[in-house]
Amino acid sequence: MLAVAHNLTAMNAQRQYGITEGAMAKSTEKLSSGFRINRAADDAAGLAISEKMRRQIRGLNQGSENIQSGISMVQVADGALAEVHDMLNRATELSVKAANDTLNAEDRQAIQSEINGIVSEIQRISDDTSYNEIKLFNDPDYYMQYDGLITKLVHCPSAETGRLSEAYQKGALYYPAAYVNFDGINSANLDLLNGGNFAFHCSQSCGEVFDITFTTDGTPSSASNLSPGAHHKYSVDISGCKNGTEIVDKIYDYVSNNLPSLGGSPQLSEGVMVSHSNNLIKDGNRLVVARNYSPYATSAAAKDAYKFASGNSGKITCSTIESDTPEMLREFNIQCSSEIKDVEKVTIYRMNTEILGIDTLDVTTFENASNAIDTVKNAGAMISRHRSNLGADQNRLEHSLNINGNVSENTTAAESAIRDTDMAKEMVNNSLLTILSQAGTSMMAQSNQSNQGVLSLLQ
Repeated sequence: MLAVAHNLTAMNAQRQYGITEGAMAKSTEKLSSGFRINRAADDAAGLAISEKMRRQIRGLNQGSENIQSGISMVQVADGALAEVHDMLNRATELSVKAANDTLNAEDRQAIQSEINGIVSEIQRISDDTSYNEIKLFNDPDYYMQYDGLITKLVHCPSAETGRLSEAYQKGALYYPAAYVNFDGINSANLDLLNGGNFAFHCSQSCGEVFDITFTTDGTPSSASNLSPGAHHKYSVDISGCKNGTEIVDKIYDYVSNNLPSLGGSPQLSEGVMVSHSNNLIKDGNRLVVARNYSPYATSAAAKDAYKFASGNSGKITCSTIESDTPEMLREFNIQCSSEIKDVEKVTIYRMNTEILGIDTLDVTTFENASNAIDTVKNAGAMISRHRSNLGADQNRLEHSLNINGNVSENTTAAESAIRDTDMAKEMVNNSLLTILSQAGTSMMAQSNQSNQGVLSLLQ
């Protein structure tokens, strides 16, 4: 059939040509970008997988930079301690030299002057050694706070009264309260809490209503005397806690799950009733004991509540937990990848002349010089331990760096297989599409000629 109203041959050629041109545009895009997947429509599942891999790769690469910074910090600290080691070796030499009665007082004083210079320089290294403006050995913003924690890790109300002297706020009202503060506790000093406890008394004169002992030595949590009106004893295993908030959560959860039936419900809904009208409340890294009777409208009035000379002014007593070693450490966290738990820790111990025991080093007599030999020996052993720990940390970080590089490389290869263009295959496809495009153009031209035969019928 010959028709002139519709050129179906040309329409078909044009449709096929359009399909070919669309495919050729995509092929050209893949060749020019280097990616097989340029939009979600190209491969929806492949895009989701490759984007997840990209996140991992970029996290690993940034983690490698973090690790390298950690290694650099360790090297700075080790370099400083190496100089301290050299100076301590010189101090040993001078102490041995001074422990000789063939020297007179002037000779020993000259040796003492050099010893004083060594001690001053070690203290300067302790005070000034820093990485990225972070003091490594004697940071006043960190280690002074740590000093307070090392001597007393739990806070109680004033020893003058021992009563509920804090103000716990609920809405606009305040309640007499006291708290145990675990601020600053971390995995490094957690073991210092082992065996420590705090106890609550219903008044100044009554015995303990309940007490909580902390354990970190593997002793499982336990509770005893759990009956209304009895003295409740809790031993709570806090091992594995990384900060004060986790400690508070663990203590609160265990106590709340092991309470006797006291009758009634606490007026303070934030906490659990531990005895009569006393509530245990968790507040971040603070564990609060609050009375739910006679709330006061202002904090000033609430703080005055403990002054009442009545049995309603309860008190808390806490054990003082002291460190049995002057060595204090600081943990630096190194995020190694995009996975939140992939964290390496670098430990740097506090170091100054007082901790080393050489702040009053004296060699002006034979006896003092002999004692100085042993003092310097102990200081050198302490520095050796610190440097050994730093060396272990550096080796661990270098292994982590190597692992990151290996995982990043292999993940990149996997991501490339999903997302990158196979250039040889796509070039073949592009060549085919080019031929089809040229053929389509030719066919459209020829299809326009097919209707020319109608003219012969009209002549």
